[in-house]
Amino acid sequence: MPSILNAYLAALWSLLADLWLFMGIGFLTAGLVQEFVPRRAMLRYLGRNSLATLLRATLAGTVASVCSCGAIPIAVSIRQAGATRAATLTFLLAAPWAGFVQLIIFYRFLGGAGTAVIFAGSLLVAFSSGVVLAGLESRGLLEGSSPDVVAAVGCEDECSAVPLQANVSRPFVSRLSASLSAAWQAFLELWKFLGIGLLLAATLKAFVPLSWVSSYLGGQGAWNPVIVALPVAAAVELCSEGFSIFAGQLHQMGATLAVVFVIVMVGVATDFTELSVIWGKFGKRSMLAYLLVATTLSVIFALLLDSLSGGQATLPVNLLH
Repeated sequence: MPSILNAYLAALWSLLADLWLFMGIGFLTAGLVQEFVPRRAMLRYLGRNSLATLLRATLAGTVASVCSCGAIPIAVSIRQAGATRAATLTFLLAAPWAGFVQLIIFYRFLGGAGTAVIFAGSLLVAFSSGVVLAGLESRGLLEGSSPDVVAAVGCEDECSAVPLQANVSRPFVSRLSASLSAAWQAFLELWKFLGIGLLLAATLKAFVPLSWVSSYLGGQGAWNPVIVALPVAAAVELCSEGFSIFAGQLHQMGATLAVVFVIVMVGVATDFTELSVIWGKFGKRSMLAYLLVATTLSVIFALLLDSLSGGQATLPVNLLH
C-alpha cells in the first residue's frame, strides 16, 4: 500500500510541478481580459440567425475566457437580452475551449500545433453546430422564439455569472487590481474542477500502462480510438479546465489528438449541469438538438483528424516524463 501511495503522490507532484506556472499565467490573463475587454460590445449583436450573427457568437466565445460552467449564466443572460437560441448555444459551445487557462494547459501538454488544432476545431464545430441549429430554429423545429426571462440555475455552487456591462472608467492601477481580484475569484471558482482533473490525470500517470492507452486510444487496436473515447468523454464530469488536464495527460501517454478533441468537446457537450440548464431555459427540443448536433459534428471532425494523421499521436508525447 505505501508503494502504491508513493507512486500516486509522485505522479501528482510531477503534474503540479509542470503545470502550476502555466495555470497561474492562464488565470492572470483571464483576469486581465475580464477587466479590460468590453464584454458588452462582443455580445450584443446576436439577435438574428444569419451567418454573420453565428460568427459573432463564435468569436464572442473566444473572448469570454470562462469555464464551461461559467459560460452557462452568460449564455442565459444574452438569451434574455434577445439572442436567438442558435446564437446562444453557439456561444455556449465555443466559450469553454477559447479560455486562456485551457489554452495554456493544452500548450503545456500538446505543444503549439496541437493546441492550435484543438482551438480551431472547437470554433469550427461551434460555428457549424450553430448553422445547423439555426436551420432547425428557422424551420420551427425548436421551441418558440421569445427569449427566456428567468435567471440561470444549476451553477450557483460551481461558478458565478460574469457581468455583461462595460467597465466604467477607472484609474489604470485600480483596474489592474480588479484584474488580480478577478483572477483570484476565477481560481476560487475552478480549483476543485482543476483538482479533480489533476487527481484523474495522476491516476492515469501512475497506474495505467502506456501500452493500454496506445492500444485503445492510440490507433493501434481493433476499434477506432475516437469511438472508444466517446463513452469516456460522456462518463467523466469535469469543467473544461479539468478536461484539458485529463485529456492532455492521455495524449502524453499515447492517445491521438483526435481522442483529445473528442474527450474535450463531447465531455462538455454531455455535461449534466449544462444540459439540464438548456432543457430548463431553452426547452427539451433545443437540448436534444444541441446534444446530438454538437456530439455528431465533434465526432466527424475527430474522425477526419484521425484519418489525416493516420491514427497516430504525431505530436511529441513525452514532454512531461
